[in-house]
Amino acid sequence: MRRNVAVLAGIVGFVALVTALLSAWRRPSPVATGSEPAGSHESPPATEDERLRRERALEERLDREFPTHGLVTKTQLTIRVRPDGEATSLGWLRIGAHLRMKAEPTRTASCRSGWYELHPRGYACAGQGIEPREAAPDVGTELGPDLGRALPYAYYFVKEPQVPEWHQLPSREDQREAQLHAERYLAFLTAGDEARARRLRGGELTGEPEPPHEVARWLDHGFFIASNGTEVRSRRRFVRTVRGSYVKESQLEAREGAQFHGLELTADRTLPVAWMVRASRPMVRRERSDGTIRMVDEEGVEPLARLAMVPWRRRERIGDQQYHVIETPQGEERWVRDWFIAVAEAREPPAGIAAEEPWVHVDISSQTLVLYVGPRPIYATLVSSGVSGHDTPEGEFVIRRKMVTDTMADLGDDAGDDRYRIEDVPWTQYFEGSIALHAAFWHAQYGIPRSHGCVNLAPRDAQFVFLHTWPDVPRGWHGISTEGTGVQGSRVIVTH
Repeated sequence: MRRNVAVLAGIVGFVALVTALLSAWRRPSPVATGSEPAGSHESPPATEDERLRRERALEERLDREFPTHGLVTKTQLTIRVRPDGEATSLGWLRIGAHLRMKAEPTRTASCRSGWYELHPRGYACAGQGIEPREAAPDVGTELGPDLGRALPYAYYFVKEPQVPEWHQLPSREDQREAQLHAERYLAFLTAGDEARARRLRGGELTGEPEPPHEVARWLDHGFFIASNGTEVRSRRRFVRTVRGSYVKESQLEAREGAQFHGLELTADRTLPVAWMVRASRPMVRRERSDGTIRMVDEEGVEPLARLAMVPWRRRERIGDQQYHVIETPQGEERWVRDWFIAVAEAREPPAGIAAEEPWVHVDISSQTLVLYVGPRPIYATLVSSGVSGHDTPEGEFVIRRKMVTDTMADLGDDAGDDRYRIEDVPWTQYFEGSIALHAAFWHAQYGIPRSHGCVNLAPRDAQFVFLHTWPDVPRGWHGISTEGTGVQGSRVIVTH
């Protein structure tokens, strides 16, 4: 009991993290605030003095118009467009978030504690997981996402066949009981008796180890979990999940994601941009006596490394082969076969794009992504789109839901490549059903199709794109929706 109280008390401290991190993430909200239309976007401040002036003005307005402070105490909570539990979802909140709210709530039959109007827009029911306060919560434990990092949480791979996730930090005896139960469960599965394994897990078999009540759930090998810290009990280290449960650290493997990232573009460094997607030695042309051309590897030169950027000049067909022509440091030309290089190239904006409107182009054939503002490219990188059978849809789309993190799962009937669960996938932007732009920290195959249909980006790339597309996620929120909310989303163009 005391441990639960301590954890709940620690929620308060996440506010310090939110306040510090979000001071660096002050991009204006796209949702309506009363005087601004839904979907509006204010230009960023030109100077540091201007930024500070805007921050002071915002804080003064919040104190006048949204004087109540709110602390989110539930793992995840929905924001509605109206004070009605059946109203359209506008966004989402996470445990530990600090909100600004109107002074007086609207009480309804579905929320007797009262619906509070939030800044900049929307309503949330206090009784579903918000603690109203007169002042900002105090400093304490950090529970929420670190918005200033490429990976907002710490991530772990489950490396054993059956790993218990605990409601509270377990005793050694709790762990022994869980191990016996897991061993019997796996024995039934190994023998092909899935029915008895399910009955064992349900506590229906007499004379067999019962599933420990302290276990919140069992994690399969290959799953990923997100964490906001670690704790120790009797010299045993446990990872604390973002939902407040615990997993023994030695049964997990930390995953930090690839360090690869794309390129910010300027007037002096713009498209095209090319990367090696497979290592290859550059080639030179040799002319035969009959005038035909022979391409051979350049001698004494190391292969160009995968993911290295290369100075690209053009494409050229020689015989029946397509080549990329690149430039050496000495200004000479060399050739690389077509499929070894990916090139991000410029594209005209779609019809109706405003001069300062961000949009995204994903080129499946080259496995590249370019982020634009109006006609101007500002970022280019490699991606991994869907493999055959899980093809990324082509067409023109709009970002529908934007989440700092969201859990993705495709739990098939087998333990192969089509069975996975990844908690809190970072920087997720859904643009067509369950298809999204998002970070992929579990592989580094950017430039090669790899996904189940989504567009995978390296963590730093996914964060950059997330922060520069519409809609902005209001501070304190975990996600926002454009579906039926009047909020404007960026367009995503997917071509082949």
